[in-house]
Amino acid sequence: MEGQVGRPGIRTGVVAAVVTLVAALVLGPGPSRHSRSGVRSVRGPAVASRAGDPVAEAAPAPPAGDLAITPPPDHFDAPVQPVPPPPASLQRDPWAGVVPAGGTWAVVVGIDHYPGGGHDLRSAVNDAKDVDQALALATVPADHRLLIQNSQATAAVIASSVDWLAAHSSPDAVAVFFYAGHVRKLGPDSEAVVAADGGLLTDTDLAAHFSRLRAGRAWIGMATCYGAAFTRLLAPGRVLTAAAGPNQLAYENESFGRSYLVEYMVRQAMIEGRAPGAVQSAFGYARAAISRDYPGREPVEIEDQAPAIELRPTGAPAPRPSAASSSSQSQAPPPGPGPSSPSTTAPPSGGGSGSGGSEPCRRVTLGVVRCGP
Repeated sequence: MEGQVGRPGIRTGVVAAVVTLVAALVLGPGPSRHSRSGVRSVRGPAVASRAGDPVAEAAPAPPAGDLAITPPPDHFDAPVQPVPPPPASLQRDPWAGVVPAGGTWAVVVGIDHYPGGGHDLRSAVNDAKDVDQALALATVPADHRLLIQNSQATAAVIASSVDWLAAHSSPDAVAVFFYAGHVRKLGPDSEAVVAADGGLLTDTDLAAHFSRLRAGRAWIGMATCYGAAFTRLLAPGRVLTAAAGPNQLAYENESFGRSYLVEYMVRQAMIEGRAPGAVQSAFGYARAAISRDYPGREPVEIEDQAPAIELRPTGAPAPRPSAASSSSQSQAPPPGPGPSSPSTTAPPSGGGSGSGGSEPCRRVTLGVVRCGP
């Protein structure tokens, strides 16, 4: 009898193995856990394996120079830096007598320095300067552009700058709002821009200011964590381009001193002239090139019935490509998705759009998304 102890267990194990083998032959292999509709999400940490478990797949090594943007604390304990006067254009509020006009009007904000210095960024101001340079090369006049940097970018100044944008942009204008800096998650459906003074502008606050914007076309750029969550700023004719999905961190790369979004979409595509034309074309170039060079760091674009958005004012001469485009280290990738290409993700649920309305794109995290009919 003692010699038979354990045999039932062995027999059971053999039978289970046979059953498993037959099931695999009949049913075929299960779905691959790496299937992501051709799009890779931001990499996560490796999963540690337990004794006896299959060896867990190790996370790929991050790209050289890759820096995750660490979210800021709930409160800054350090004193705020001295605040310089706001730009002269913002010292008239509420801009009495301003007559809205066409052309391109732009607000560009970049914040590297925050109270205490422990949560400073390295590339936000570089990002903002690149966007301003791209606008200048597109012949947008200096008095149509506001570049707000570091300690000047208080919560009050950022809010006032959106009001300036709304006051000057007529329905036939192109409006640009670009922000590079920290964003804080306040909840599953709420986030806020963190100003240089530690003040917050929630997406609902910003949407209230954007509701006054009459420009028929607008590009909203968010070189920040959770950037694609700011869909409350959308309305028909607007495009939101973000460095990261609504629940993802953004990344800088110290080898080129900018965010991936700005290095590829603004510096290479716009300034160096590799993808001249519409904002959507520059995004298509950036997404394809980042997917090739730094997979997992691709930006996100969400459109609400937006036509092709050209930064160059109507009738202005086309800028000549920079000489840097001929000496770059990498070749331009095939054209990415343009204004008429289909979504690369499942269509968002819900309907309607615009400030304060329903959120048709809140769940979308990757690729190009079309809002509206």
